[in-house]
Amino acid sequence: MIVTDQQQQWIGGITAEVYWGWVEIHKFWFSEEYRGKGMGKKLLAQAEWVAKDMGATKALLTTYEFQARTFYEAHGYQVVGEIKDYPPGSSYYTMVKVLA
Repeated sequence: MIVTDQQQQWIGGITAEVYWGWVEIHKFWFSEEYRGKGMGKKLLAQAEWVAKDMGATKALLTTYEFQARTFYEAHGYQVVGEIKDYPPGSSYYTMVKVLA
């Protein structure tokens, strides 16, 4: 899914696959100027809804400590795995959410 502005310029998007009853979110981004305006929340919810419609009951993603861990936690994702000091001084997380 791609999000565009009024001039049809890409400002955000999400890519994911549904298989084995899961949706795996691969890429999820918004241009800096559009962050913090609720658009990410709406796009993530829409992707989860589409995945549920395709049979997914759980969602899986990975993120770094310096990226979006707190965003995902605020939207129901839980850390199920952590690689410490990757990259040095940070952590890399695997996160899961049960889709209700």
